[in-house]
Amino acid sequence: MTEGEVVEQLVEYMSIVIAGIALIFSVVSAYIVALNYFVGDALFVARVGAFAFVGMILALLMVVMLGAALIARLFELEAAGQITAAGRGVLENAREGIDGLTRNLLWGGMISLYAVLAYMTFLHRWKPDVVNVALLKKAPE
Repeated sequence: MTEGEVVEQLVEYMSIVIAGIALIFSVVSAYIVALNYFVGDALFVARVGAFAFVGMILALLMVVMLGAALIARLFELEAAGQITAAGRGVLENAREGIDGLTRNLLWGGMISLYAVLAYMTFLHRWKPDVVNVALLKKAPE
């Protein structure tokens, strides 16, 4: 893969990162709803299974969102002396720029998220917000 192809893929990769963040919000929201209605009252083994499943999904999303292979290819091209100013700019951005900051924020956010979800799964005492709705006949007038 040439430098131009790598840079093009990195630009396209930003849409994957944004979609991944949206997907993380969806997965976490669905898990919290499940905790409230189902998992919070489940046996410990079921809670471990649910937490492991959500953890696996979030870990896979994190791996996809980091995109390490593209940056690694740019490092290879730099070591071979086949990199242009644009490629050096992308590498510098990955090391110390906004990409590096985003990567650190992703790691910090995911670690915090795992800690919060672990608390909510294993320690929090859930009281479901179920509102009982009964169908009543309308009283004759």
